[in-house]
Amino acid sequence: MKLTKSVFTALLIMLISQCSTEKNTVIHRGFHNLHAKYNGFFNANELIKTSYNNFLESRKEDYNEILPVFPFTSNEEAKNWYAPMDTAYKKCELVIFKHRMPHKKRGKNRNKEWGKFIDDNWMTMGKTRYYKHDFPSSLKIFQHIENKYSSENNYYESIFWQAKVLIEMQAFDEAEEILLNLLVKYEEQLKNLKNKSKTPTKEKIKMVFDYEYRMDFLEDQEKIILEKTINKIYPTLAALYIKSKNNLKAIEYLELALDKKYKKRFKTRLTFILAQLYHQKENYKASYYYQEVVESNPEYEMAFQAKINRALSFSKGDSKAIKAQLMKMLKDDKNIEYFDQIYYALAEISFKENQKNLGIEQLQKSINLSLNDPQQKIKSMRRMGDLFYDDSEYINSFLYYDSIQKIPLKKYRDQELILKRYQLLKDIYLNELSVSRNDSLLDLCSLSEEERNNKLYEIVEMEISKKKEVANTPLLASNSKKLSAPNSNSVINTSFFIWDQGLLQRGKNEFEKKWGKIIFEDNWRRSSKTSLFFEENEETNSTYTNNELFEELLKSLPCENKELRNSMEDSVLLSLYNLGLIHHYETQDLVKAIKKFNRIVENYQPKMEAIASIYELHNIFYTLNKTDLSLKMKKLLLEKYPKSKYAKLLLEDGISSDVQNELTLEKNFYSQLYNKFQTENYNEVLASCNNKLADSNNILTCQYGLLKAYTLKKLNDTSANNQELISTLKFVVEKCLGTFYGDQANNALSALKVKSAKNLIAKKTWNFNYNPDTIHYFVMIAPKNLKINKAKNNIADFNMSNFSDLKLKVFNTFLNTSDQMVMVKFFKNSQIALDYYVSFKVNKGNVKNYKNEDFFLISPNNLKELYLEKNPKNYIEFFNAFYQ
Repeated sequence: MKLTKSVFTALLIMLISQCSTEKNTVIHRGFHNLHAKYNGFFNANELIKTSYNNFLESRKEDYNEILPVFPFTSNEEAKNWYAPMDTAYKKCELVIFKHRMPHKKRGKNRNKEWGKFIDDNWMTMGKTRYYKHDFPSSLKIFQHIENKYSSENNYYESIFWQAKVLIEMQAFDEAEEILLNLLVKYEEQLKNLKNKSKTPTKEKIKMVFDYEYRMDFLEDQEKIILEKTINKIYPTLAALYIKSKNNLKAIEYLELALDKKYKKRFKTRLTFILAQLYHQKENYKASYYYQEVVESNPEYEMAFQAKINRALSFSKGDSKAIKAQLMKMLKDDKNIEYFDQIYYALAEISFKENQKNLGIEQLQKSINLSLNDPQQKIKSMRRMGDLFYDDSEYINSFLYYDSIQKIPLKKYRDQELILKRYQLLKDIYLNELSVSRNDSLLDLCSLSEEERNNKLYEIVEMEISKKKEVANTPLLASNSKKLSAPNSNSVINTSFFIWDQGLLQRGKNEFEKKWGKIIFEDNWRRSSKTSLFFEENEETNSTYTNNELFEELLKSLPCENKELRNSMEDSVLLSLYNLGLIHHYETQDLVKAIKKFNRIVENYQPKMEAIASIYELHNIFYTLNKTDLSLKMKKLLLEKYPKSKYAKLLLEDGISSDVQNELTLEKNFYSQLYNKFQTENYNEVLASCNNKLADSNNILTCQYGLLKAYTLKKLNDTSANNQELISTLKFVVEKCLGTFYGDQANNALSALKVKSAKNLIAKKTWNFNYNPDTIHYFVMIAPKNLKINKAKNNIADFNMSNFSDLKLKVFNTFLNTSDQMVMVKFFKNSQIALDYYVSFKVNKGNVKNYKNEDFFLISPNNLKELYLEKNPKNYIEFFNAFYQ
């Protein structure tokens, strides 16, 4: 028995030792296939699966945003993948080296691969680079598979993965083209398969026993795209369109994807995303798809969000069932942490049903109950602020927007829009505060001494009683130091001042009349009714006496100080004028604008702001078709202030008859000249345009400039003529910036550059493309002797000093073994990037020492090509041709 085992072991060892990679037999292929499959492909893919599953388990979905079709790591999260991905990569790399057949690719076997799993190992290597965010290396591997393994199943799979890589590189156009071409190719293959004759049985048998015959047969046949690859294309296209902000296309491909076969969990995710996209477009199909998600019984969080969003997206039909479902969710203890979202959904339903009071009450509950979800708290506060804004209650609106700024969250949805409205409301608040404060003090000075003293004692009593109320209210007392009132120190210099009942008290009374006395968790809604118009001194002794407070208030009055009174009146005038402009041009609340301007006109003539207010009132009344009032303001301005610039503006608005006649004649001439252009009298048109453009004061300079450009384009396309066309277009862009003609010239100039680029690229051996409207990076080539960290710091300082609003980032990466690239990203288009490039070039401060280095601008697609070439010489030549 022992002898038999020894012989068997010896034979097995001999068999394995003879498994050369250069012999193409069933045994040899089986041996190497076994190792290639399990030592590399299988084990490496298990590492990828484990890493991805761990990532999915650790991440939390952000349901305030459109969910990603394929959850993917951020740059920071990808660092956790480095070790497992490098291990998987090395496994496959070793397997390919040891088990490729034949090992020596030469002679007739130069392009042969007998092993079955070598291409699979290459695919896995490409995926490891993809998950590691090394996109250039990943792309290169998938392109290698496409070029070397055209007869394998992975041929089309590698092309598909190239598209996935390009999406992450934001090369959306190239990725889209690849994916759509695969779909078209698949349709063609299906048609061809129907007409294709079946393979004879003899040939099938021969292929089983004759490996070389089978491989030659497969190489001669066009490889069919697998259905599983096609099924992955539809959601991938949807992901591409979501990332490129083309949601209509994303909806189209998600609907197509839902007809395909996927795992239940993934299909439910696609349905939820489709519902979100419809919801974003306020299309009530969203409600249907959210219900589909609920019925598919997903994980609890997604089911909950689907129910909430269904309520938010329902049409104006019967809402009883939806409200009943939400009320039932409020009774479930599992949903306690989601009560803020439930009340928000109930509030939206109430608003749609015109139950505003109930909606306000529910929205306030949402704010009060929002303890662990700052995104929802911001959402609810913004909604409340917008309700007040729509009702022209800008101070109350400001208070909500101001509270949003106190929530410690660095990034949230619609942050820029919220900040923009906050700044607008803050301007209104500060100006109203200035008017109210100064009016109150000036009004007190107009009273008799007895009346003034009585009023001051009323203020003292109210102030002290309010302090007691705050002290006796546990919620306010505990929170008073956490969330202060809006800071108004910029317009208030005294310790105390008197508020105007027409502003604060009226706003408070109206609020309580509508919504009741609601206690706000964040403190400002109760405590700031005092601190909004009283600067509270936390160091003030609680035993502060009535007389002491009275004396301090009395001293703060400007009654005996004429200079201070004049200053306060000027402050009121300026604030009123600011408010008038804000309501006229920003909030477009013309009623409030009229009120502010009217007060100025009635009380502050002949000051410049009053004259300007007359002009603004004329324009507002004209817009409202109130002709009598508009003419009244015009008459007042022309008769009383005929030499003012605003009177001249009015006269320019009503163009004199001589100017009108000149304009009419010029328009007629231009019309005749345009007719000649249409009848192809190009030389005559060109001569006439040149004559007209010689007069820099010509009324129709923009029209003649654009017509000249169109004419040059129609004439012979010589090099000199092409240069004159570019110069003409540049002249129109500069002269007519912001007009229809300037925009047309700018579009034509961009198109001309792109066309010139294509022509020049066709003549050169470049792999680069000129696309000025895409994002661009700034790149500086750093040789070995350059101190990288110092360079990055200097460039960062330059960015902060000159381009801080662009929020640019500086980083470095290797281009090849000797050169690194210091990169600045990113710029929205080439125009913005060129401004940066020129500033960098002429700077005499932080970056002056780098003028002799090679630096340029580059788009993401061209950066991909530069990574592949690893030599900047060709690209610098391309850059100089199109960007300089």
